[in-house]
Amino acid sequence: MRYSLASAAGKGRINEDVVAVFEGDGCTDLVLLDGATPLTDDRCLALGASDPAWFVRRFVRELGCVLRPDAEQHTLVQEALDGTRAAYRAAGGSADVPPHAWPIATLAWVRVRDPDAAGTHALEWFCLGDSKVLLQLADGTVRDLDPFENPQERATQAHVAELVAEGIHDPAERWARLLPMLRARRQEQNTAARPAVLCLEPRGPFDARAARGEAPPGALLLVASDGLYRLVDTYNLYTDASLLDACRTRGLDALLDELRAFEAGKEAAGLAAKTADDASAIAWRFT
Repeated sequence: MRYSLASAAGKGRINEDVVAVFEGDGCTDLVLLDGATPLTDDRCLALGASDPAWFVRRFVRELGCVLRPDAEQHTLVQEALDGTRAAYRAAGGSADVPPHAWPIATLAWVRVRDPDAAGTHALEWFCLGDSKVLLQLADGTVRDLDPFENPQERATQAHVAELVAEGIHDPAERWARLLPMLRARRQEQNTAARPAVLCLEPRGPFDARAARGEAPPGALLLVASDGLYRLVDTYNLYTDASLLDACRTRGLDALLDELRAFEAGKEAAGLAAKTADDASAIAWRFT
């Protein structure tokens, strides 16, 4: 198969990621969503495993219903979101819920056009949040198709390091100390004039990163959630290039196994707010 998928929940958690591939006339759509961890025990909806899990799955369902190869990605996102919002309200989503409790998600969507006569595929991508989109050429060169530095994640990691330095090693206690900061950030994300994440009630157009490119024969495309990308930017077990090399030679499931094995050890303690995050990816080999 030219593509492979992987998705796994963090330890003891609900998987609030979703990966999907839609094969259509003239193109294939690769979609990865990473629902943000709830910051309250209260639920808006009785449906699904959690509000974020419901949100990402419903959005993907709605997107699959509206996909058209001749439509712009931002247009289709809005159409899918309209359907998702209507379903949320019909299922009991209430405007009385505080904004820090509304579900949000990252979205990484790569549209792969069918190849031209030379075997080159045109790519179009639309990204919200901090998932990664990497392309490795046949010679090993790696291109970060969506370079993005998440300042909030860096601030959270710095705060976690301060708590560890204070001697707070219990993950539950660290999470409780982080919660006010995280809730303030979630409210800001849900009420922004130009949201940088996928949210239910955007006040204006999304501040998405959208671009086009090409993938020649022999290239490998990796779309990964930040949970899987911890192998690079949090745990420093890989570089972008070595991660893609391992993806080629060992596959996504082996990388997930390595991630979980590392997170189960002492070396990972205190490196992130959550001891293990949901981790997901889509890999496409261009032959």
